[in-house]
Amino acid sequence: MLILAYIILALVAIYLLIYLYKKNFSVKTQLEEFKRDWGSPKNSRYIDIDLIENYFLNTINESSQKLQLISDKIADDLYLNDIFKLIDRTTSRIGQQFLYARLRTIDKDQTDLVFLDKFADTITADEKLRLDTQMTLQLLEKNDSYYFQDLVYAKKIEAPEFMPIVYILSLLNVLCLIVSIFHPGFLLVFFGIFIINSGIHYWNKNKVSVHTSSLGEFLKAFETAKKLDADVKISSSFPETAALLKELTPLKRKMLGVKLDNMAEADTVMIGYMLFELLKIAFNVEIILFYSIIDSLRSKKEALKNLFKFIGTVDTAISIASLRHSWEGEYCKPVFNQENCMDITGVKHPLIVSCVPNDLDLQHKNLLLTGSNMSGKTTFIRSVGVNMVLGQTLFTCMAKKFSMPYSRIFSSITIADSLLEDKSYYFEEMRIIKNFIEESVSEEPCFFILDEIFKGTNTIERVSAGKAILSYLAKNNNFVFVSTHDTELNELLKTEYDHYHFSETIAEEELVFDHTIKKGPLKTRNAIRILEINNYPASVIADANATVDLMMKD
Repeated sequence: MLILAYIILALVAIYLLIYLYKKNFSVKTQLEEFKRDWGSPKNSRYIDIDLIENYFLNTINESSQKLQLISDKIADDLYLNDIFKLIDRTTSRIGQQFLYARLRTIDKDQTDLVFLDKFADTITADEKLRLDTQMTLQLLEKNDSYYFQDLVYAKKIEAPEFMPIVYILSLLNVLCLIVSIFHPGFLLVFFGIFIINSGIHYWNKNKVSVHTSSLGEFLKAFETAKKLDADVKISSSFPETAALLKELTPLKRKMLGVKLDNMAEADTVMIGYMLFELLKIAFNVEIILFYSIIDSLRSKKEALKNLFKFIGTVDTAISIASLRHSWEGEYCKPVFNQENCMDITGVKHPLIVSCVPNDLDLQHKNLLLTGSNMSGKTTFIRSVGVNMVLGQTLFTCMAKKFSMPYSRIFSSITIADSLLEDKSYYFEEMRIIKNFIEESVSEEPCFFILDEIFKGTNTIERVSAGKAILSYLAKNNNFVFVSTHDTELNELLKTEYDHYHFSETIAEEELVFDHTIKKGPLKTRNAIRILEINNYPASVIADANATVDLMMKD
């Protein structure tokens, strides 16, 4: 017998040593991965934007403190979902959701933006802090953590009408168990009630299964926040977290009594878990606790929001620090001016590899941009628009210098006909620009981006309407960027707009684009030269040049 005991103890010791070795090896491996991947985009080929944006969609109704929520139209025009995939370096799913919401939200107050920048600098300066924090955030890296925000924003869940019967059955089984000590026959009654309770238990489990995942994620989020707050540098930056955790501790204790799908992930706890499950069925523990927790959640709604925000802010700051590391020498922090001026040096588009940097200086003037197709007009105005968003949401721009007014952003770049909705390009553009006009008179300055305004109409009406609308939008400290092929607008808008252009050259019968913005209006006739390169008839070329000369005289 003694030998058997020694063998068991030896096996237990071996198991523990193997477990500790694997755990230590896993930690070291993960730390090496975090070091190796610092400053690099994630390797995941597919991310579920629908799950990621749920938090953003749920916060739309809390927009009273927001200057602007970036609409789907603007997000599509500026390819913000692709931008998000590039800049997302978060570890947790909560951080990923929070980062996405930040990218789609411009706050009225810059306090949170400045705080985020300061904490990103703290992370950058302390590698150990960053690595320890990333290891802690790993607890929330699985997709189930996307559902934590459902605790705050889910629709109200009502308890079933037969809850009084549930309480009576639970009490009866307690009494049966006690009485059976003296009268074993009552065990039959106990098991009879157990069968009834089993039906109630699994009925309720099926009904609320969608919510139990989010309850389990709260426990993970709570533990993550607790570990994060244990670090002095983090707790000093978020002094309110200790009180927040204290407020949520009773809720955490209550949740431990509910069966959650992720509580039995390890084989070593399966037996204990099964015994606990039988106990919960016998006395209706889970259904009673579940609806008690739901009531508690309603009273702790703001605390849960703050818990999500705390974890999300920490993870987002790490993502920003990583992004800045990868853009080393190519990024700057924005300067927000009150003078309705824009001074930009070396701006690039984050999605374009080997993008040509460009400069722009506008002093109380707007931008009228001309140039041929493929010369870079639309890419440039998108570059400025994207960096306006990044500057006002993540305090980071892909430029050497980016001075701009803190403003709302609107765009009209990608517009399509809709046969299903019976909407033409022209009427869709009319609707969008009508909204611009309505927004342009607000107290806050607006930044309007327009690409090829009214290109679906004839030249005379297009130029006339374009001039009137562009002059109107330029009022009230607004900024307007418009790209166009209509050189007639240069003279008509010379008092309100500075003229810039993109151009190309023809070398060895090929078009060469330098993608560099230049001061002044476009004056070249390369469109006709391209006809020559493609061997159009000489008579067509001569006729085209003669028509241009005639129009220039007029």
